[in-house]
Amino acid sequence: MGSCLSETELISRFFDFQIPGHWSTQGIGDDCAIVEVGQTRLAITTDTVASGTHFLPDADPFTVGKKSLAVNLSDLAAAGAVPRCFFLSLSLPQTDLKWLEAFSRGLRETAEEFSCPLIGGDTTKTAKIEDKQAPFSITITAIGEVQKGLTRQGAQIGDDIWVSGRVGDAYLALMLRTGQWKGLCTQDVAHAMDCPTPRIALGQFLAHYATACADISDGFLKDLGNILTRSSVGARVNIDDLAVSEALRARSRDERRQAQLAGGDDYELVWTASPQARAAMREFEKTARMQGEPLVLSRVGTIIPDGLILVDNSGCEVMNTFKGFDHFANENV
Repeated sequence: MGSCLSETELISRFFDFQIPGHWSTQGIGDDCAIVEVGQTRLAITTDTVASGTHFLPDADPFTVGKKSLAVNLSDLAAAGAVPRCFFLSLSLPQTDLKWLEAFSRGLRETAEEFSCPLIGGDTTKTAKIEDKQAPFSITITAIGEVQKGLTRQGAQIGDDIWVSGRVGDAYLALMLRTGQWKGLCTQDVAHAMDCPTPRIALGQFLAHYATACADISDGFLKDLGNILTRSSVGARVNIDDLAVSEALRARSRDERRQAQLAGGDDYELVWTASPQARAAMREFEKTARMQGEPLVLSRVGTIIPDGLILVDNSGCEVMNTFKGFDHFANENV
């Protein structure tokens, strides 16, 4: 029986081949691979989502379709990319025409919204295990075009730390829907889990200002930690500066902090930028709101030489006991 590896450690140990290729790339460890093909620079990402892991078994197939593409577009947003196309590989336990119609409609709606056409893929039937068909899984590879390409590497000491949106609501929805927390899951909270908005326009704006960027899929602290690790720096974060929805504000302090700091499934962006960029950030936020998008940008901390220090509004240090999502956290490999 081997030691327990995290998802990041597993990839680094077994799949970081470092084989030289014809196309220049920055290597693995970011939301997207940035690949130079002639005079064109591409951001490429792939994600697999599965029933029982990323979606509850009774999830609406329309929102499954929307979210399946949205989570990949969020990776492109973190790279500052313009979406260009995607590939779809679909594994199904059976041919359910009603399910497929709704799934296709949701997928197409997101594809049309972000001008990102489907140009290829594969379909297959899931395996039968002990006379039971395995649930569906969806793998999407999305390709975007970048001028420079943001990565998790590049944060500098003294940079501000920023976060988009109100993180934590998707986790709140999960806890309420599964009965782990008491209360009713409102439509707004459910929407955060079912229909995340990839911050494509924000990512393209940040390409001119951010020093490092990541999307928040596994929890704010974990994804910020990916930036800190890749950039070889630390951070001081005021956790009370994170924007919070009214629904999450009504929860207990411990529930609120768990959802905001480690819940994940938000698909917002966390990034670092020079203090000189503050005015530009506020102007972008103001313009977005004037155009009808209820976007909030929160400046929540500062990059320091090393370590991760969490404080609250009173300046008291908060013990970091928060763990983000990891597919293999409780397994031995």
